Amino acid sequence: MVPTETPTPDLTIIPTSTPTPTITPLPTSTPTIEPTPEVVIVSTGPIATAKTPLRLGRLEKLLEGGFSYKAPIGYTTLNQTYQVTMTSEDEDTVFTLLGGNFEREEELQLDFEKFVNIIANQASLDDFDTQMPYEYRVDGSLGLAAEISALYGENQISGRILVVAPAEDQIFYALAISPENDTGEGWEPEGRQAFEAVLGTVIFFEPALPEE
Repeated sequence: MVPTETPTPDLTIIPTSTPTPTITPLPTSTPTIEPTPEVVIVSTGPIATAKTPLRLGRLEKLLEGGFSYKAPIGYTTLNQTYQVTMTSEDEDTVFTLLGGNFEREEELQLDFEKFVNIIANQASLDDFDTQMPYEYRVDGSLGLAAEISALYGENQISGRILVVAPAEDQIFYALAISPENDTGEGWEPEGRQAFEAVLGTVIFFEPALPEE
Protein backbone atom coordinates (compact mmCIF):
# COMPACT_ATOMS: atom_id res chain seq x y z
CA MET A 1 0.00 0.00 0.00
CA VAL A 2 1.32 3.46 -0.90
CA PRO A 3 1.34 6.07 1.89
CA THR A 4 -1.18 8.91 1.54
CA GLU A 5 1.61 11.46 1.34
CA THR A 6 4.28 10.22 -1.07
CA PRO A 7 7.77 11.11 0.18
CA THR A 8 10.44 12.41 -2.18
CA PRO A 9 14.16 11.60 -2.13
CA ASP A 10 16.01 13.91 0.25
CA LEU A 11 19.74 13.65 -0.41
CA THR A 12 22.54 16.16 -0.28
CA ILE A 13 26.09 16.67 0.82
CA ILE A 14 27.26 19.01 3.57
CA PRO A 15 30.81 19.69 4.80
CA THR A 16 32.28 18.02 7.89
CA SER A 17 35.39 19.03 9.81
CA THR A 18 37.48 17.68 6.96
CA PRO A 19 37.01 18.45 3.24
CA THR A 20 34.89 15.35 2.88
CA PRO A 21 31.12 14.90 2.67
CA THR A 22 28.34 13.53 4.79
CA ILE A 23 24.84 13.21 3.43
CA THR A 24 21.76 15.27 4.46
CA PRO A 25 19.76 17.96 2.68
CA LEU A 26 21.17 21.43 2.12
CA PRO A 27 19.93 23.86 -0.54
CA THR A 28 22.71 25.36 -2.62
CA SER A 29 23.43 26.78 -6.04
CA THR A 30 22.58 24.54 -8.97
CA PRO A 31 25.57 23.12 -10.88
CA THR A 32 25.34 22.71 -14.63
CA ILE A 33 24.51 19.16 -15.67
CA GLU A 34 24.65 17.70 -19.13
CA PRO A 35 21.57 15.78 -20.37
CA THR A 36 21.66 12.11 -19.47
CA PRO A 37 22.60 10.12 -22.61
CA GLU A 38 20.80 7.09 -23.98
CA VAL A 39 21.20 4.01 -21.80
CA VAL A 40 23.89 1.55 -22.87
CA ILE A 41 25.63 -1.34 -21.14
CA VAL A 42 29.31 -0.82 -20.43
CA SER A 43 31.93 -2.76 -18.54
CA THR A 44 32.92 -1.55 -15.07
CA GLY A 45 35.21 -4.37 -14.01
CA PRO A 46 37.81 -4.06 -11.25
CA ILE A 47 40.77 -1.79 -12.00
CA ALA A 48 42.71 -2.44 -8.83
CA THR A 49 42.39 -4.24 -5.52
CA ALA A 50 41.73 -2.50 -2.22
CA LYS A 51 44.58 -2.68 0.28
CA THR A 52 42.43 -3.27 3.36
CA PRO A 53 40.34 -6.47 3.60
CA LEU A 54 36.65 -5.57 3.74
CA ARG A 55 34.40 -7.02 6.43
CA LEU A 56 30.68 -6.44 6.65
CA GLY A 57 28.56 -6.12 9.76
CA ARG A 58 25.21 -7.66 10.65
CA LEU A 59 22.08 -7.42 8.54
CA GLU A 60 20.04 -4.27 9.22
CA LYS A 61 16.52 -3.46 7.99
CA LEU A 62 14.83 -0.22 7.04
CA LEU A 63 11.18 -1.27 7.21
CA GLU A 64 9.73 1.85 5.60
CA GLY A 65 12.58 1.88 3.09
CA GLY A 66 11.79 -1.63 1.92
CA PHE A 67 15.33 -3.00 2.03
CA SER A 68 17.94 -4.60 4.26
CA TYR A 69 21.71 -4.15 4.04
CA LYS A 70 25.07 -4.81 5.70
CA ALA A 71 27.43 -1.90 6.33
CA PRO A 72 31.24 -2.25 6.25
CA ILE A 73 32.71 -2.75 9.71
CA GLY A 74 34.35 0.50 10.82
CA TYR A 75 31.85 2.70 8.99
CA THR A 76 29.55 4.98 10.98
CA THR A 77 25.89 4.49 10.04
CA LEU A 78 22.99 6.90 10.40
CA ASN A 79 19.55 5.34 9.96
CA GLN A 80 16.56 7.51 9.11
CA THR A 81 13.04 6.48 8.12
CA TYR A 82 13.77 5.70 4.47
CA GLN A 83 17.53 6.28 4.31
CA VAL A 84 20.82 5.02 5.69
CA THR A 85 24.10 6.90 5.38
CA MET A 86 27.43 5.13 5.88
CA THR A 87 30.67 7.06 6.45
CA SER A 88 34.17 5.57 6.57
CA GLU A 89 36.41 6.03 9.59
CA ASP A 90 38.45 8.73 7.84
CA GLU A 91 35.18 10.41 6.73
CA ASP A 92 36.35 10.36 3.12
CA THR A 93 33.95 7.78 1.71
CA VAL A 94 30.18 8.18 2.02
CA PHE A 95 27.39 5.85 0.87
CA THR A 96 23.68 6.62 1.00
CA LEU A 97 20.91 4.09 0.36
CA LEU A 98 17.33 5.33 0.12
CA GLY A 99 14.16 3.39 -0.64
CA GLY A 100 10.41 3.30 -0.32
CA ASN A 101 7.12 3.83 -2.12
CA PHE A 102 8.25 7.06 -3.78
CA GLU A 103 6.49 8.58 -6.74
CA ARG A 104 7.65 6.82 -9.91
CA GLU A 105 8.08 8.04 -13.45
CA GLU A 106 6.77 6.08 -16.44
CA GLU A 107 10.22 4.67 -17.27
CA LEU A 108 13.28 3.80 -15.20
CA GLN A 109 15.39 6.07 -17.41
CA LEU A 110 13.23 9.02 -16.30
CA ASP A 111 13.55 7.96 -12.63
CA PHE A 112 17.31 7.93 -13.11
CA GLU A 113 17.38 11.38 -14.71
CA LYS A 114 15.19 12.74 -11.91
CA PHE A 115 17.58 11.44 -9.25
CA VAL A 116 20.62 12.85 -11.10
CA ASN A 117 18.94 16.25 -11.10
CA ILE A 118 18.10 15.99 -7.39
CA ILE A 119 21.77 15.38 -6.60
CA ALA A 120 22.94 18.10 -8.98
CA ASN A 121 20.49 20.65 -7.59
CA GLN A 122 20.87 19.91 -3.88
CA ALA A 123 24.47 18.81 -3.39
CA SER A 124 27.36 21.16 -2.58
CA LEU A 125 29.21 20.06 -5.70
CA ASP A 126 30.71 21.94 -8.64
CA ASP A 127 31.38 20.65 -12.17
CA PHE A 128 29.03 17.74 -11.51
CA ASP A 129 29.34 15.24 -14.36
CA THR A 130 27.50 11.97 -15.03
CA GLN A 131 28.98 9.39 -17.37
CA MET A 132 27.05 7.04 -19.65
CA PRO A 133 24.53 5.00 -17.61
CA TYR A 134 24.56 1.21 -17.73
CA GLU A 135 22.39 -1.62 -16.45
CA TYR A 136 23.02 -2.76 -12.88
CA ARG A 137 21.10 -5.34 -10.85
CA VAL A 138 20.57 -5.32 -7.10
CA ASP A 139 18.91 -8.36 -5.52
CA GLY A 140 17.91 -9.45 -9.03
CA SER A 141 16.06 -6.20 -9.78
CA LEU A 142 17.09 -4.17 -12.82
CA GLY A 143 18.47 -0.70 -12.36
CA LEU A 144 20.60 1.98 -13.96
CA ALA A 145 23.95 3.17 -12.65
CA ALA A 146 26.53 5.73 -13.75
CA GLU A 147 29.94 6.87 -12.59
CA ILE A 148 30.02 10.48 -11.39
CA SER A 149 32.68 13.10 -10.74
CA ALA A 150 32.64 16.59 -9.25
CA LEU A 151 34.54 19.18 -7.30
CA TYR A 152 33.82 19.39 -3.57
CA GLY A 153 35.50 22.62 -2.53
CA GLU A 154 38.96 22.23 -4.05
CA ASN A 155 38.85 18.44 -3.96
CA GLN A 156 38.08 16.19 -6.90
CA ILE A 157 35.69 13.38 -5.97
CA SER A 158 34.37 10.36 -7.84
CA GLY A 159 31.63 7.87 -7.19
CA ARG A 160 28.50 6.22 -8.50
CA ILE A 161 24.79 6.97 -8.66
CA LEU A 162 22.21 4.18 -8.90
CA VAL A 163 18.45 3.77 -9.29
CA VAL A 164 16.65 0.40 -9.07
CA ALA A 165 12.94 -0.45 -9.38
CA PRO A 166 12.22 -3.55 -7.22
CA ALA A 167 8.45 -3.21 -7.86
CA GLU A 168 6.03 -1.07 -9.83
CA ASP A 169 5.36 1.23 -6.87
CA GLN A 170 8.75 0.91 -5.18
CA ILE A 171 12.10 2.50 -5.96
CA PHE A 172 15.62 2.36 -4.51
CA TYR A 173 18.29 5.04 -4.83
CA ALA A 174 21.98 4.83 -3.97
CA LEU A 175 24.85 7.32 -4.04
CA ALA A 176 28.53 6.80 -3.27
CA ILE A 177 31.35 9.36 -3.27
CA SER A 178 35.05 9.32 -2.37
CA PRO A 179 38.00 11.64 -3.04
CA GLU A 180 40.31 10.80 -5.91
CA ASN A 181 43.87 9.98 -4.89
CA ASP A 182 46.83 7.80 -5.85
CA THR A 183 46.96 5.73 -2.65
CA GLY A 184 44.21 3.25 -3.49
CA GLU A 185 42.13 4.46 -0.54
CA GLY A 186 39.71 6.73 -2.40
CA TRP A 187 36.97 5.75 -4.84
CA GLU A 188 39.21 3.48 -6.91
CA PRO A 189 39.53 0.84 -5.75
CA GLU A 190 38.60 0.96 -2.07
CA GLY A 191 35.43 3.06 -2.17
CA ARG A 192 34.04 1.34 -5.23
CA GLN A 193 34.68 -2.16 -3.93
CA ALA A 194 33.13 -1.36 -0.55
CA PHE A 195 30.06 0.14 -2.24
CA GLU A 196 29.61 -2.87 -4.52
CA ALA A 197 29.98 -5.18 -1.50
CA VAL A 198 27.23 -3.29 0.34
CA LEU A 199 24.94 -3.40 -2.71
CA GLY A 200 25.56 -7.15 -2.89
CA THR A 201 23.96 -7.54 0.57
CA VAL A 202 20.79 -5.54 -0.22
CA ILE A 203 17.51 -7.49 -0.09
CA PHE A 204 14.24 -5.84 -1.09
CA PHE A 205 10.84 -6.36 0.52
CA GLU A 206 7.53 -4.50 0.55
CA PRO A 207 7.99 -1.21 2.43
CA ALA A 208 6.03 -0.80 5.65
CA LEU A 209 3.76 2.17 6.16
CA PRO A 210 5.43 4.90 8.25
CA GLU A 211 4.27 5.13 11.85
CA GLU A 212 1.96 8.05 12.58
